[in-house]
Amino acid sequence: MLTTALQEEGWEVTAVSSGMEALIKLENGGFDIILSDICLPGSIDGMDILRKSREFNHWTPVILMTAFGTVNLAVEAMKEGARDFITKPFDLDQLLSLLRKCVHSAGTDIVGSSPALLSILKRAFKGAETNMNILVLGESGTGKELLARMIHSESACSNGPFIPVNCAAIPADLLESELFGAEKGAYTGADRTRQGRFEHAHGGTIFLDEIGDLDTSLQGKILRVLQEREFTRVGGSEILHTNARVISASNRELKKETETGRFRKDLYFRIGEFPVTLLPLRERVEDIPELTVHFLKQSGYSEVTVTEDAIIKLKGFYWPGNVRQLRSIVLRAAALADDRIIDARILEIDDVDEAEGLLEESARAARLRENEMIRRVLKETAGNRKKAAEILKVSYRTLLSRLKELEI
Repeated sequence: MLTTALQEEGWEVTAVSSGMEALIKLENGGFDIILSDICLPGSIDGMDILRKSREFNHWTPVILMTAFGTVNLAVEAMKEGARDFITKPFDLDQLLSLLRKCVHSAGTDIVGSSPALLSILKRAFKGAETNMNILVLGESGTGKELLARMIHSESACSNGPFIPVNCAAIPADLLESELFGAEKGAYTGADRTRQGRFEHAHGGTIFLDEIGDLDTSLQGKILRVLQEREFTRVGGSEILHTNARVISASNRELKKETETGRFRKDLYFRIGEFPVTLLPLRERVEDIPELTVHFLKQSGYSEVTVTEDAIIKLKGFYWPGNVRQLRSIVLRAAALADDRIIDARILEIDDVDEAEGLLEESARAARLRENEMIRRVLKETAGNRKKAAEILKVSYRTLLSRLKELEI
């Protein structure tokens, strides 16, 4: 009955009559959603299918159908990773709504099934169920915005808008009006009243990407919004309110930046009520094969195959650019593969690239240490640069140059 009804609504359905038959189908993958009853004929039930789907299809959404007497079991299934459950008897429209929600959020899922990633996703899902401010940390290219979108889609405000703001990409003198809006005449060229991103995010989520790059003058204003849930437009006096959920992200070590005074401690504690850290790709290389296949299918290269030696080479690379870099290299290889086969020879990565990645990471760490050391000495000397230069054993001119380069 369900097969017929769903097909009439345009869904492509594969129906099976037992849990064992389902596992055989799932092993080959390729499904967008798994819909299963909890109670099934035979020794394999819906809970078994849920657990096995994590092995076969990784993070494919699972919806469980349950009778009134097994609702408690369905709740337990949610804790184990089921996307949702529906109680029988149900209306078809109710099920269709649930399926559409899963399809909508499936596009925001992070690809991978390594234990490390699944642990992160489990934590993120728990955070989505709260109304706490979430801070997503991780290196560039790890998928911080993707995770933020997934958290939004799983939250109570999923029906509202998701409004991203890249705090590093917008000049500091324009960012305030972008965030809070501006009244007519507030500045040259403001010929009309303009709403800001917080107003646009009402009823949904605002995503403050690279919040570590916020100018210190704006940090206090963001803190007020988080504490009081109110703000004023630039050039205005009317107090406006927001119910937007705030998710922030940064590739900086914000805790260390609070120690140097670069980032406000009170703001750090407020945005980081529920922190989630994404691992770099080099720490979850088990996900590389699945990511590779995903990128190929997503970009129209579903017929391209990847050899085992290519996978070994991909797993052995350092990946300073993380998942974003993997996607670029895989798609470039697919474009170059005349015979629709990607092997190790066609992958444009080598030991030189890896060494450069290691050097880049070492240089970044060295800059952070230098930055921290200079700030600490300046604090000890109450800002006296000449004394600081003496303590650091560098010339005064060298110190001034480093202050400028490090933007201290």
